Amino acid sequence: MTSLSTAHTARVDLFTGIHKAIRAGLFDLTVRAGATDWSDPAERAELGACWDAMAELLQSHTEHEDHHIFRLLDGHEAALALPEDDHRDLDDLLADLQDRFATLRAGADPAGGLAWYRDLARYVGTMLHHLHEEETAIMAAIWQVRTDEELVACRAEFLAATPASVTRTSIRWMLPALDRPARLGWLTGLAAAPAPVRESVADLAEQVLTGDDAAQARAALGLG
Repeated sequence: MTSLSTAHTARVDLFTGIHKAIRAGLFDLTVRAGATDWSDPAERAELGACWDAMAELLQSHTEHEDHHIFRLLDGHEAALALPEDDHRDLDDLLADLQDRFATLRAGADPAGGLAWYRDLARYVGTMLHHLHEEETAIMAAIWQVRTDEELVACRAEFLAATPASVTRTSIRWMLPALDRPARLGWLTGLAAAPAPVRESVADLAEQVLTGDDAAQARAALGLG
């Protein structure tokens, strides 16, 4: 995936685009969980598929930040403010949700499902604060000490290590979550990618965007 810039700076932004995708995915998941009939195996399975994809994305994103993005501040005073302890707390909450959902898949438990939904919402609330801190304080600190070339190299490193399933989930949520100028700018940056890559992204765009936006996405990808 190519880099995104914010509307307020020309600098490469490692957080905002993917964080919009994460917020969109978490909001959708929370609504789905609240509406799920936990006594219905089909509805539990449908929610489970959404949960599996989102949990995989969240785990991968945390690893990217810990092993790549936060390391951009190593040796700098701002590293003292890195939210890595927050990651451990969020990891614990996510692991608890994972374990409990595995049990909920196995049989009807409406009371357990309601409790899981409430704790999912609590996790989302904690995550929202965390994402805000990264986008504002941490990204600003990185901009103070690193060049855009270094940020692009960092992005390339963690994207190379990203499983294809996570990339697909990220794009699926990011396309409708981005504002139109940012989305078209990101898609235009993929215009030099191999045709199968562009076709795959265009297929996703047609699934998650309205007609006009999907057509603009296809054009931005150089597919006409």
